[in-house]
Amino acid sequence: MTKRFAGILLVALVAAWVCILLTAGDSTAQLYRYTDKNGKIVFTDNPPPGAIVEPLEDEKVVVPREVTPPAQGGKPSPQPQAGREPAAPVDKDKEAEMKKIADEEIQKKQEEIQKKLQERQQEKQQDRQRRLEEADRLEKQAKQPVQPTQENIDRQMKLMQEAQRLRDMQ
Repeated sequence: MTKRFAGILLVALVAAWVCILLTAGDSTAQLYRYTDKNGKIVFTDNPPPGAIVEPLEDEKVVVPREVTPPAQGGKPSPQPQAGREPAAPVDKDKEAEMKKIADEEIQKKQEEIQKKLQERQQEKQQDRQRRLEEADRLEKQAKQPVQPTQENIDRQMKLMQEAQRLRDMQ
């Protein structure tokens, strides 16, 4: 194996590895929203059978349900059971203030998620641009004049195929 062939093989392997890494995180799941029998809104990717679900689109922002932190004793804090009234009645002003605070927190979370989505789209665009640049480089290398041996012809064909594969990637 010549040094040049080993170098080309190394470049092809690195390019293939980069392509594999770039395509691994592109999978998404369909999300649904429904209201359970206790009146709570639930977001899930696997709705229960018989529930009336609303499929969520990619543009809609879903805020994940927050987990209640454990109490100081190491045990999870008790959650109110379905159908039970809270221990003390909450007055209307406090309830309105709590709702306002919760709405502000939700708005902040939605803005963070939108920002992350925009960053992810920019990263995908940059990755696509890098793949196209690599394809141009491989194609240019394949079109350089070489001695017409079978090994050189095969190498040029492989470079052209790799360049085309990089261009065809979405």
